[in-house]
Amino acid sequence: MVFLKILGAIFMLPGNIVLAKLKISEIEDGGIFRSMINMLVWGVVCIVLMLPYIQS
Repeated sequence: MVFLKILGAIFMLPGNIVLAKLKISEIEDGGIFRSMINMLVWGVVCIVLMLPYIQS
């Protein structure tokens, strides 16, 4: 269970960092902005990791 909590924290990290930089609380955000940031960041990471396999 500890592993899943750590994995969840890593997954949410980009959105949490952006919210902290913009000084927006999680209550004000409601999870929408943080979710968008996380999807953008992890989407780009996945695409970059898959590019070598797609081009071959």
